[in-house]
Amino acid sequence: MGNHASKASEALFHEIFSQFSKEEQAVLLQKFGEFASDNIDLRDQKFGKARDAGITALSIKKHLPSVLGAHLKDGFVQYFQIQSASIGKQLSSEKLEKLLQPSPSLHITQLGFISSIHNLAKTTPSDQSQAAFIVGHLYQGSLKTFIQEVIRTSLVYWFEGAYISQTGQVRESKNKGKQNSFLDLDGTNLIDYLILFPKLKHGEPEEDSLFNLIKEAEIEGHFNRGSFMDWYIKNTPFQHLFNILLSYVFLPKNLPQDSIKMLRFANSISPEIYSPYKALPNFSQLLTPSDYYVLNSHLPPDCRVTTHTLLFSSVRDGDSWSTFINSILYQGSTYIIIKDKEGYIFGGFTYEDWELKPKWYGNGKNFLFSIKPKLRLYPSTGYNDHYQYLNYGTKTLPNGLGMGGQFDFCGLWINSDIINGHSKATPLSSTYSSAQLSKKQEFKVDEIEVWLVKPTEKDPDEIPKGPKGSALDKNPAELELLQMSTNRKMYSKDVRDPSLFIYEDE
Repeated sequence: MGNHASKASEALFHEIFSQFSKEEQAVLLQKFGEFASDNIDLRDQKFGKARDAGITALSIKKHLPSVLGAHLKDGFVQYFQIQSASIGKQLSSEKLEKLLQPSPSLHITQLGFISSIHNLAKTTPSDQSQAAFIVGHLYQGSLKTFIQEVIRTSLVYWFEGAYISQTGQVRESKNKGKQNSFLDLDGTNLIDYLILFPKLKHGEPEEDSLFNLIKEAEIEGHFNRGSFMDWYIKNTPFQHLFNILLSYVFLPKNLPQDSIKMLRFANSISPEIYSPYKALPNFSQLLTPSDYYVLNSHLPPDCRVTTHTLLFSSVRDGDSWSTFINSILYQGSTYIIIKDKEGYIFGGFTYEDWELKPKWYGNGKNFLFSIKPKLRLYPSTGYNDHYQYLNYGTKTLPNGLGMGGQFDFCGLWINSDIINGHSKATPLSSTYSSAQLSKKQEFKVDEIEVWLVKPTEKDPDEIPKGPKGSALDKNPAELELLQMSTNRKMYSKDVRDPSLFIYEDE
């Protein structure tokens, strides 16, 4: 009888194990060996013979990386215990319910461990959601804690080694996995975004959301399994983050450069991020890695495999309109991120180069976004082609930078004084279906950053030098009054400003 059970267990092990690649199989055996290294009974046994033996929860938690929070460690260990006790067996609902209660006495077998990783990493989102429900301890109603720890862990791996400082050194957190000023992995805005994602994706009202289920769970002491599974299946961003966590914790790989490029293409690791500003301690004054992860997930894939470079920071470069324009003209695909005087942070992504022209242009790859107080993204609707606009030095058309809507009622607008702007959406901007991004419709700019995410594909010879303008062309009415009052022609108006296009060979 015992021999028959052992053979059945062996066959089941090989059936599950064969669904991993050779490299993954070696990593899984190595991981289980680390977990079992404190167990005297298993230390000198071959893995095949130790398959039905067990190791303790304490031993596994000791060897799990410190980046995992206590909630996730307990959740993974408990799921390993349940799989070890139930795989290949018919258990009553009462016994399964009992297994959901933490028990340090339950041991974890090699078969249970391999089966658990298979269910978490190799099955469909529907099957994976059942395993994630147990890992998240959601019968206790702790969805927010679960999401927060998944965010903190996955983003440490996603962002690791991404930020390159002016000296060429990779800037990393000194305390990986712990909240600090550099990584700021609390992710409060991202938690709310993920909870609401299934509704946001379909444009449904945010009310009557999973928040209500969280409140019910807090009151009743348990979480509805079916509601969570439905939420998980529809929530591709959370699945993606959870899979990043699983890959790095349980199935790490030594990746060649080509594989790294593919992971960046899929947003599984961050692009290289370069800042030429030595005095700025963090990669961005306005974004955290969790913000950048969400923005990056909405970029066209060809913008994820390039180095992202900070082109302009008002903290360092000041509030000169010409400096700002020189930073964005004919550079390529860019983010423009704005913080208003009320503390709201928002902006837009443009795929096509910024050009000075008195008309709307661009394409549907553009999007607007809000970072604070809410993390939201607004892709183009196709309703019109008012994707982007940049004009300067004309009398008949507005001078400034705009995205979406129409003149005087833009989804995002910055005046050519780089101090004033507006975000008018009544109730939504037509081009991007965006809500009002700033706290007030008319806002004052506090800070601006410009990020290059994909260099221009234009030939340098095709980029116009641009007409040079007089310093007095910007104020023609004042010039006319000045000439009338002095009865003199202002010859200085013929002194031209430097070109807005700056080239090193000039």
